[in-house]
Amino acid sequence: MNMNGAQMIPDEPVRLLDELESVLKKQLELAHQGDTASEKFAALAAQADSLTRKITPLGIRDSDELRNCYNRLRKLYKALCLVVAAEKADVCEDLARIRRGRKIIGTYRQSV
Repeated sequence: MNMNGAQMIPDEPVRLLDELESVLKKQLELAHQGDTASEKFAALAAQADSLTRKITPLGIRDSDELRNCYNRLRKLYKALCLVVAAEKADVCEDLARIRRGRKIIGTYRQSV
């Protein structure tokens, strides 16, 4: 605690949280650009996973001082999940269209 009675926040958790927030923002930006299949996106995902593994044992979720940061991260992660899910749905739709087209072409070839 400091002189005012407030708990002091250690620098390392704050640094890790800031880094994770930055990584999630970069991933979200790439996802908005439709670039979730790139190596850069995968590298950022691995970096976010590594940071999360370092942050989890620190009990930040239970810290009143870091609750706002935790909530920002949660919102970023949810937004990222939504964008990736939308892109996945688009890809699935494209694949279904391609499969139908291949089936039509195959049927046409058999009848000619």
